[in-house]
Amino acid sequence: MDLIDRIGYFLTLFSEHLLISFLAMFIVSVFGVAIGIWVFYSAKAQRIIMPTVNFLYTIPSIAMFGLLIPIVGIGLQNALIVLVLYGLLPIVHSTYSGMKEVPYNLVDAAKGLGSTPLQLFRHIYFPLALPSILSGLRITTVMVIALTGLAALIGAGGLGQAIFRGLNTMNTSLIVTGSLGISLFAILGDKFVGTLEKKNNLQRIISRNALPSQKHFIYINLAVLAVLLVMSLAYINPFASAKERVITIASKPMSEQYILGEIMSQLIENETDIHVIRQFGIGGGTTNIHPALLSGDLDMYVEYTGTAWMNVLNQKSQLDFGQLQQQYQENYQLKWLGLLGMNNTYAIAIPESIAAQKQIKTYSDLVRHSGDFDFGAEFEFFERADAYPSLIKVYPFKFAKLHEMDISLRYKAIEEGKVNAIDAFTTDAQIEALNLQVLVDDKHFFPDYEAGIVIREAILQQYPALTKLLMQLEGEISTDKMRKMNYQLEVLKETPKAIAQEFLATLRNKHEQ
Repeated sequence: MDLIDRIGYFLTLFSEHLLISFLAMFIVSVFGVAIGIWVFYSAKAQRIIMPTVNFLYTIPSIAMFGLLIPIVGIGLQNALIVLVLYGLLPIVHSTYSGMKEVPYNLVDAAKGLGSTPLQLFRHIYFPLALPSILSGLRITTVMVIALTGLAALIGAGGLGQAIFRGLNTMNTSLIVTGSLGISLFAILGDKFVGTLEKKNNLQRIISRNALPSQKHFIYINLAVLAVLLVMSLAYINPFASAKERVITIASKPMSEQYILGEIMSQLIENETDIHVIRQFGIGGGTTNIHPALLSGDLDMYVEYTGTAWMNVLNQKSQLDFGQLQQQYQENYQLKWLGLLGMNNTYAIAIPESIAAQKQIKTYSDLVRHSGDFDFGAEFEFFERADAYPSLIKVYPFKFAKLHEMDISLRYKAIEEGKVNAIDAFTTDAQIEALNLQVLVDDKHFFPDYEAGIVIREAILQQYPALTKLLMQLEGEISTDKMRKMNYQLEVLKETPKAIAQEFLATLRNKHEQ
């Protein structure tokens, strides 16, 4: 029933994935073949281009997405650059290899008949290299469709968004649906290129020796692709936002961020005529969202005071909220619209049964028993200056083993017994669901992480009514309330949309009384 309710959501992701993949493949095909031809005819180009293409292919795709954010921002442009760069290698190689393997006796015979270099290319080299080019195109098609799934991490959309949302909210149906969707896309893409490759169909059409049945077979496939592209373009209508009053709301890849993003989105849509673009689940969190706000790619999101002080302003200690607001306004032209009321600070959690057995209540207690624990946390926790590197200076933990993992997997790891201590957030629903005990930070290491709305000043100047509207949320979402909403999402499997609707209805009733 959950998937049926989300049919519109999946149609959007399907359309985005198709358009991104097709656009990337079109660019790759044109430039990849052109570069392959250039490399074949130019020894100097070969010495430069081939090692460069090979080197780019060695860079992890996720890293490439992140490296491009300061240069081109997030979204479609970033995704296309990465997909094209990764797609070039097979196409360039297959084009170059196909032309190089053309039998020289055919070339020599054509030259003897007086063929010009252009005629040699049109009638000898390219037609005979075409099977090799199409073979490379099949490999590239599958690879690009799969990599398009990762583009969701930088807000480009596509079916990968369902996978990452499912991982971050522990929703298996989303993971399975997104994965199957990408697999189906890859299979269909491979089959489509296969129709061009089969029995040299495309080669025969180019050489004008194709049978009518071969022509019709290819034309039907091209017509189906064209219809799907037009329908996808019409469904998501990417040109509509240029004419509308629009605002883009982002979220980090966490359960509560999906909920809070949806609350803000629905509040704006219910009370104004502003169109909201949802860019939820941005990979890297603040690291990627903050620069995107500064560049204007995003307009607002929920941030935490501790993260703002330590990771954005690079301060070793926190000052009062007024000073935080002032520095954001002076340094970045961003405004904090109050605080929501919750403090989602870091914590360390262990199973209640182990805590009772070993009589561990505080971090200091855990230090004495740390050799008995395998500690798991997300990658960011081991890197942040306000997390593990500084934590072990205050509490000299000597865990038996450290496990770095995606933020969405640490509760799964403790549930399956792969670790028996994890980092947690005080609003996490799984604390209650898995009977975990949050230990007391007896030396008060972790700072406050109070949630608040950060928005570009330019947006408030454009839509001044937003200030009063969004300030309705100030102090309305306590830590306990947020934990319960996270529980609804992760354990009861309710959607962020439904949870946000329920919260806003309660808030509306409260204001009307």
